[in-house]
This record gives sequence, structure tokens and C-alpha cells, in this order.
Amino acid sequence: MLPSAKASSTPGHAATRGWKRTSTYYQTAPETTTAAITRSIFPHRLVVEHLQPQHQLRRNKIIGALALTYDVTDWLNITGRLGTDFTINQFETRKKPADRLGLLDGFYSNELGKDNVQNNDVLITVFKEKLLGSKFGARLSLGATQWSRNAYGLKAQSGRWVNPWLYSFSNYENLTEDQLPNETWFEKKINSVYSFLNLNYDDFLFLELTARNDWTSALPTNANSYLYPSASLSFIPTQAFDFHTDVLTFWKIRGAYALTASDTDPYQLDFVYSTNTFGGSQTASLPTTVPPIALKPQKANSLEFGTTLGFFNDKINFDLTYYDIKSYNQILNSPVPGSSGASTIRINSGELRNYGFEAILNATVLQKKDLFWQTGVNIARNRNYVTSLGDGAKSLELANIWGENGPAIVVEEGQDYGTIVGYDYVYEPNTGKPILNDDGTLYKISDKRVPIGNASPDFIGGWTMRLGYKGLTLSTLIDTKWGGDIYAGWLYVIGLQTGQSPETLPERLGEGLPFTDPSGQTRNIGVILDGVYADGTPNQKVVHYYYKYIGNTGGWGRFISTPGIKENTWVKMREIVLAYQVPERLTQKTKVFQGLTLSLTGRDLFYIYTTLPDRINPEGSNGAGNAQGLEWAAFPGTRSFTLGVNASF
Repeated sequence: MLPSAKASSTPGHAATRGWKRTSTYYQTAPETTTAAITRSIFPHRLVVEHLQPQHQLRRNKIIGALALTYDVTDWLNITGRLGTDFTINQFETRKKPADRLGLLDGFYSNELGKDNVQNNDVLITVFKEKLLGSKFGARLSLGATQWSRNAYGLKAQSGRWVNPWLYSFSNYENLTEDQLPNETWFEKKINSVYSFLNLNYDDFLFLELTARNDWTSALPTNANSYLYPSASLSFIPTQAFDFHTDVLTFWKIRGAYALTASDTDPYQLDFVYSTNTFGGSQTASLPTTVPPIALKPQKANSLEFGTTLGFFNDKINFDLTYYDIKSYNQILNSPVPGSSGASTIRINSGELRNYGFEAILNATVLQKKDLFWQTGVNIARNRNYVTSLGDGAKSLELANIWGENGPAIVVEEGQDYGTIVGYDYVYEPNTGKPILNDDGTLYKISDKRVPIGNASPDFIGGWTMRLGYKGLTLSTLIDTKWGGDIYAGWLYVIGLQTGQSPETLPERLGEGLPFTDPSGQTRNIGVILDGVYADGTPNQKVVHYYYKYIGNTGGWGRFISTPGIKENTWVKMREIVLAYQVPERLTQKTKVFQGLTLSLTGRDLFYIYTTLPDRINPEGSNGAGNAQGLEWAAFPGTRSFTLGVNASF
């Protein structure tokens, strides 16, 4: 057996500890040079080393609330509440070195953050049923709230290591350069006063009026106060006219109007400089977004109408809601020419319209003493389009992954929200077919990006079911997203180019058209690309299947994007829950538990139906916000199973 090598780098505890650690995984060589030791690494041992956890999150959290209600009279009460949410997070990364000396690629970083949210309010409520002996009832509430958030974060990291296995900020090779930590701040406060007035007449006519005024620290002093009211009216004809039948047992009609307002994040009003060092000297740089001259709160007007129906003693309930929301004074970042010294300017003039409907149907199919079966279906459709972007740019890029070298999510005036733009075919006007070059090998593509899809679904929906027998209950949830597009850039587009997609198999297995290569060999590996020439003549040339998958399927660069657009429709078994409530007679015998329920939950189990090819995760788009129509290197779906115990004492 070879003798162990000695640590020849910086002496001390760190070197000893590091060498002792590596000796567990490596067969060491006689004393030799650093280069020789590095070359003697066993790669499979490195896999074992790097599979060990490198990241650790420690979280200390305190959530507290104190509420006190004082009933002054039988028609007046006062409530005060104090709430706090204080969090300290520490995120540490320890990347293990890739060589036996414990230096190569070693890395250490530590991030500490604290976040303190305070929410305090007081509420005075006056209420009275049958005012002055009439059928009117009223409830008036007056309140005030103070919300504040203060957050601070500090992060630092090591550089190129000098000392082996030393996880420290000071383990940094170039000591002539200052290694500045990264700091973040967030400070914001909102003071509010509000009121509610609820009126009802004989339990069939209800009117609710609300008003709220906020003062925020995130807006200029001349625009930091904004009032937003609302009103809703509901009427129950079955109660008013007393015409309950065996079929129709409940009917409510409702309508509402609301003006809502909101502010933005702090530090948006002025230039905020970024500081750093270069060559040992302090530097400061301007932000890439020009702040607005004046900023106003974002506002939205909304109208809502709906009805609720109950049938067969409320065993079947149906609810339908239609809404129309107009948002204005939207705070957006609009692009500007790079010659201005910035890339975007913050504007306050965007207008959006958002309208749609939601329908819910719930039914009790079976109701016996020890057996029940309940089910429900919901469906919703939403349309969202841009009315105006103000006086600036007429298009606004919301998300991209490739810059100008691929598709992006863009909004333009008059277009639906969620539009995907990219490089498209150039189409021959008479036939509507894409134009090919004279060799029949490559498509002609557009000079600029144009709309090629939209990520917004036609509708979303879900189906719930609960089946119970005595203490055993089975609950399921199936949900769906129907319609909408996604750019499948990773598993599909790159899979076509690299031959990893099953779609490329037919020609590769000799199931294509006869094609004769330059050497004179003929094989069934040919294809005819669908399209026409510039004069409208249909393409009839047989070419190698390479041209079908490599040059014409998209990719990173100025390539055609359209083939990567796929309809993203799916139906998913979202959740199954099996629960058992232990009979009360058994729990009471323990003299410990008042109630005990055991449950097994499975979430995100499988897709019942999907239109995407190659097992692409339909919910694996890059982000849950504006980028959800773009997929690139997205993670596959994951299932989760949870065993739960719910006990009361």
C-alpha cells in the first residue's frame, strides 16, 4: 500500500482538516508536486464528494398576533390588533474543491437576511338589526391600519482559494482587490383609513359601501394619497317573493363596482447608484432604467355581475360571474434607444383591459347516514389585452431568454396579453405556403420578430370529488388548462436538432423517401420540405432529412421560431387525498386525544392528457409570471406524497 502524502500547502488546522477529509475518498500517492497530486484524482470519487449537500438554509421565524375586542354596548364594539412577522434567513454555500489539495474550484458564500413586517389596526363597529322597529339592518365600521416592512440583506463570498478546505471570506488569492459584500435594503410603509357600511332589508336586499384611503412612502409626496371606493348590491328573489319550489330553492342576483389602487416598490423615484470596485478604486454606475418625472398610483375600474342558483333543496348549486376590469396608470418599463445611456424608462401611462367569466357547479349526488358523494366543476375564461402603452414605445418586451436571438413575450397596443413573438416563415401570398430556397433545403425567414403564438389559455377548469363512508374519505382534484401556446425550446427544438426527439426516428430508420447522396448511394432517408418557391411553384425536391431537423427547426440565434410553438393543453390528476377520522369513542378512550385524523396525500401525480410531444412538462415554462410561454431547460414535473396526522387535545 502506498504511503500517504503530506500536506504541502499552507500549514495549520485548515490544511490538516482538508487533507484528512480527502484521504477518506482517495488512494494517495508518495510525496510529489501539486500538479502530480491533482492528476491522480479518481473521478468517480469526486462524484461521491459532490453529491453531498453544498447548500444549507437556516431560518428563524417569529409570527405573532394580539387581538383585543371590547364590547362597549350591545351595538358597539372596538377591536385592536397587533401583528408581526419577523424572519432571519441564513443561506450558506460550501462548494467542495475538485482536487486533492483542497483548492481547485473551492467556493464559500454566506447570505444573511432579516425581514420584519408589522401590521397594526384598530376597528370600531356599530351594528343594529331592525332599526327603529323596521325591517332595515345596518352595520358601520371605521378603521385604521399601519403596515410597514423593513428588510436588510448582506452577502459575501470567497475568491480563488489560497488555504485548502478553508470556508472563509478571507480565503481569497488576490489580496490587492477589495472584495465588497453585496447589500440590499427594503423599507416601505403604508398608513390607511377605511370604512364599511352594510345595509340590508328583510334579509333579501343587501347593499355594501366601502371606502379606503392609503398614504404610501413609495410614491411622491404630491401623489402618495389615493382613495378607492366600492359598492355592491345583491337581491334574493326567492326570499323577497317567497316562491320556493321543489326545483328552485334559492336564487340571488348581484352586481358590484370597485375602484382599486396600488403603489409600487420603494426606490423608484430617483436614480439609485450601484457601487463597486475596479482596479482597487471605488466605482459607481447609473441604473439602466430612467426613473419617471412623476409617479402616480396604479388604478383599476371593475364591474362585476353574477347570479347564484340552488336546486332541489340546495343539492345542486350553480354560480356564474362576469367581470370587466380596466386598468390605467400602469407602471411599466418602456424601451429606449441605447444611445440615451439607458435601456428602459419607467412610464406611468399603460392601460389594460381584462374581462371574462367564471362558472361553478356543485352537487351532492348521494347523501346517506354513513355514505356521501359530492362533486363540483368550475370553468373560467379570461381575456387580457393592451389598450395603450402611452406616448412612448408601442411595444413592450415582458420576458425573453435569448435576447434578440429567439422568441420573447411582448405586448403591443391592441394585442392580447401573452403574445409570443419570434422569427416566422415568409409566406407566398397566393398559396399561403412558406417560401423555400431554390435547392428546397432552407426556408426564408422574416427580417424581424413577429407574433407567432399566445400563451393565454382558452379556458381553465377543474373537477373535484369527495366520497365518504363512515370515517373514511376519498378526495380528488383534476384540473386543466385548455389552449394557449408554449415555445418548447429545449426538449423539443434542441431534441429535433440533436436527434434525441422520437419525431426524428422515421427517416433515420430508413422510412423516408429514396435519396441519393453525392457518392451515389441511395437510401430511404429523404424528405420533401413542405413549401413553395418564390414564384409559387410547389416544392418537389427530395433532400437529406438533416435539412428537416437541423436548419429549419429553430434554435439559439436568428433561426426560425415557428416550429417550436406548440399548443399547451393538458388535463392533470392534481391531487388525491385518502383520510380516515378515528371514531370519537376510540379517541376518548386514550384520554389524550379529542380528535384524530390520519391522511395520505399525493400531489401532481400524472397527466391524463397533454398535447405536448416528447414528455415535455406542460407546467415547466420558465417562470410563473410573464415568461410562462417560454420553455428552456425547464425541470421535469415532480410528484409528492405526504402522510399527515391531525390531532386535537
